[in-house]
Amino acid sequence: MNSLNFILLLVCFTPVSLQNGAEFTHLQSDLLNLLEIKEKPSVSRSRSQVPKYVMDLFKEQAHTSGFTKFGKSAPGKTIRTFFRDASVSADEHRFYFNLSSLQPNEQIKKAELRIFKRRSKLENTHGHFKVTVHRLNRRAVDGSTGSWKRKLTTVDTKLIKCRRVGGWIVLNVTSAVAFWSSWPSRNFGLWITVVGFGIPHSDFYIATGGRKEPILVIYGDNQEKKQDKSPKSVNEIPNETRDASSQQTRRKGKNNDDTPFTFTRSRRSVDDKCARRKLFVKFRDLNWDKWIIAPRGFSAFYCMGTCPEIIDKYFNPSNHAIIQNLLHHRYNKKIPAACCVPTSLHSMSLMYFELDGSIVLREYSGMVASTCGCR
Repeated sequence: MNSLNFILLLVCFTPVSLQNGAEFTHLQSDLLNLLEIKEKPSVSRSRSQVPKYVMDLFKEQAHTSGFTKFGKSAPGKTIRTFFRDASVSADEHRFYFNLSSLQPNEQIKKAELRIFKRRSKLENTHGHFKVTVHRLNRRAVDGSTGSWKRKLTTVDTKLIKCRRVGGWIVLNVTSAVAFWSSWPSRNFGLWITVVGFGIPHSDFYIATGGRKEPILVIYGDNQEKKQDKSPKSVNEIPNETRDASSQQTRRKGKNNDDTPFTFTRSRRSVDDKCARRKLFVKFRDLNWDKWIIAPRGFSAFYCMGTCPEIIDKYFNPSNHAIIQNLLHHRYNKKIPAACCVPTSLHSMSLMYFELDGSIVLREYSGMVASTCGCR
């Protein structure tokens, strides 16, 4: 993702007239490619339909600016949330999820089927339900008692206590999703059976619609190139990294530039020295705020300035940078001087709608320049 910094810098110093034309369209396309998103989705769902569990995952692992919290990495670098496709089958026992957006290089770490059981309507709730989820090995036929029901592979079973209040039930379906990842054409969905002990199984009601819609959550990791991701505690990160979105809100209306990137230009004298400069990316001005759920924007920052002839420890130089800079100033100007570059990068979490209406929560490494120095 290091090339993202170059593109962000490029747009900062690009005339607004170009940004509003073909060049800006190309920039959007380049950014989508770097984020490994095929194309800008046409949103079929609203933010109000985002499950609370998914929003809580984002809040737990990232600040409002999107900066990933130290030590708060999610169970997977990429978390996908799929909604039940009711158009495939109207049978309340069958749960089909279209997993076509799963990437071939994604490693499935865990998968959960999350269903919300409505509160019991019984006077006497002293009993249990045995809930079993199966993987269908043949295409189900609604209203049929054919042989497909005898071709079920048990995936997970749970005993659920009958209660007067509703609650979420989480079933481990990792084996089923891993199978479908290898054999996509064999995805016929999941089948749930319920047996009541001390109570009728008909009292088991699964909620549908809204934020209680059954969802399939897949935790995965992308096979990406290794980068320098030396972590720092939150206390070592300047405050503007964590609170950039709120700062941008307070400054709203003060910047008349139409560019979707807010940045600081270096001034002469001491400010020309190598330092980290502010660079805030606003998704709203990129026309991406409809499909990017969170954050509203993020602070990427960039490094700019000159390195002094004798580089002290403040600039966090390498020994090679010190020697190269001395040779440049005192021996031969043809030898390049040391450059002002990021010396540590940190990740950012992004949650967005996919083309198929599913939700992706992904951690992108190397998105935020945390410190700058001479190298």
